[in-house]
Amino acid sequence: MRIAEITSIVRDESHIYYINRYKATAVVEFLSKQVSFPFNFFIEMNPLGGKTINVESLPRDLDYPLLPIIKALKDYICTLEKGNKLP
Repeated sequence: MRIAEITSIVRDESHIYYINRYKATAVVEFLSKQVSFPFNFFIEMNPLGGKTINVESLPRDLDYPLLPIIKALKDYICTLEKGNKLP
C-alpha cells in the first residue's frame, strides 16, 4: 500500500489561529488497484513548536485496514507541510 498523491487540497477557514483545517482527495494504491476518496485533516501547532496531524472522515468501506492508511496519510501530509506545498 502506498499513497500515490493527495489532490484538491483546500484550506478551511478557522477562527483558531493555531489549527489549520484542510479538505482533500487521496489516491491510494493497494491490492493492485487504485482507490480515490475524500477526507479531512488538520494540523495543530502546540506552544513549543511541535505539530500534530489528525486525519478525519475516512470512508469505512475500504478493502484495507484503516490504521496503515492513516499512518501513510500522516507521513505524506508531513512531507507536504515541510516542503511548504500546502495552501
